Amino acid sequence: MTDQIDPWDEYADGWDEDLVARAYAAAAFDSLTATLRRFERNLDGMNVCDFGCGTGLLTEHLAHVVGRVDAVDTSPAMLARLSTKADTHGWAHVLLSPRLPSTRGEHDLVVCSSVLGFVDDYTATTERLVQLLGSGGVFVQWDWELDPQADEPHGLGRSAIHSALDAAGLADVHVDTAFEVVFDDIVMRPLIGVGRRP
Repeated sequence: MTDQIDPWDEYADGWDEDLVARAYAAAAFDSLTATLRRFERNLDGMNVCDFGCGTGLLTEHLAHVVGRVDAVDTSPAMLARLSTKADTHGWAHVLLSPRLPSTRGEHDLVVCSSVLGFVDDYTATTERLVQLLGSGGVFVQWDWELDPQADEPHGLGRSAIHSALDAAGLADVHVDTAFEVVFDDIVMRPLIGVGRRP
């Protein structure tokens, strides 16, 4: 069996130093805390799955307040960078894996930052992620909004996100603009999709 190189491996070395990526992660974390307030929840002590964690820019924010983070990514190079950070900071509660946890119903929160637009089967992946949540658990995703008129269309449409979250059995589904951050000449205005497992 031949080992395949993950296409995201090539971004691992410089990802943590990318100021735009860091600004995005900080804004996503702020929008997460605001979203949880809508459900009268907070991150303290939560058991979280960070799907598509990359080098852990969002995980860094989560690690300071939650009880446990299952940090999942298919890129060995990205996970290696996060592993170094976890060791440096003594984050024994941050567990790294290239695969989703096998247990179901044990997570309070699943977060997916700019990853679901890249998976092969968005609806099926969302259903599998929602199964990780216990009753009352919250699902949050951030993704770029699809522009069908773009030269190379990429991202997810609002209706596609809403449909996938509904199909996964989530309640209180909400899709909107997550935040707007202007960084030099770059405007970041991703969507946020949210739902709660009944």
